Amino acid sequence: MMKSVFRCYITVMKTRLSEKMAYRGDFFISMIMMLIGDMILPLVTYLVYRTGASFPGWTLEEVIVIQGVFLLAKGIAFPFFFGMISMTLQQVREGTYDFLLLKPRSTLFLTLILSFELNDFGRLLSGGVLFGISISILPKLGMTEWLHFLLLFICAVMVLFAFSLFFSGILFKWVGSSRVFDIFDSISMFGFYPGTIYSSKLQHVLLYIIPILMIGFIPAATLLNRPIDGLIYSVISSLLLLTAGLFFWHMMLKKYTSAGG
Repeated sequence: MMKSVFRCYITVMKTRLSEKMAYRGDFFISMIMMLIGDMILPLVTYLVYRTGASFPGWTLEEVIVIQGVFLLAKGIAFPFFFGMISMTLQQVREGTYDFLLLKPRSTLFLTLILSFELNDFGRLLSGGVLFGISISILPKLGMTEWLHFLLLFICAVMVLFAFSLFFSGILFKWVGSSRVFDIFDSISMFGFYPGTIYSSKLQHVLLYIIPILMIGFIPAATLLNRPIDGLIYSVISSLLLLTAGLFFWHMMLKKYTSAGG
């Protein structure tokens, strides 16, 4: 089964690469522009600290680690599964999503592999670069810290996947909701900064109800040896959010009335 899934992804990746190489100049320019765009906010953070301002209790290096983890998580999410939002929007509008329902594969699986977007590897590149820079300025980390980070980083990717399920699921019923990316960007930015700068009530919401802080702050805090109160509850909340996202997506798929509905 896993071998078959892997082959499907490789086939789609080869196809996307062939498409992009037909206009390789545009492809490389778009990746460079995405890299530059993602680096603007960390640069703004650097300039803020250079002026003497700061996030209380956090050094510039620690904030850069948080932002590096955040961009790395989004760099994985956008090329591999966040494209399902725009793909669902386009195909539902054009009536071509019906073809996926006729294929002898899971509709969710087909949606995922067909939404693979090579252009968004610019986000993965920028996230990897910033994360590498941030790690290089940290003291040497042990295996335990890296293991804890890896587990929490998987939770961060799960939270992002849950959001992609919710937003793409909405489009089965309300195809006019084309601003979902703007909504996501606004919500997710809470994870781009230290969670302690928010009020205690907002922290509880972002940790335990909608675990946005899991996207960047919580995994980075593990690398920085910063204890997080109620960490296990944030992990559980991430798992529950993913479960709810899967349930919501399948529920909304059943409400999909096709192009003639």
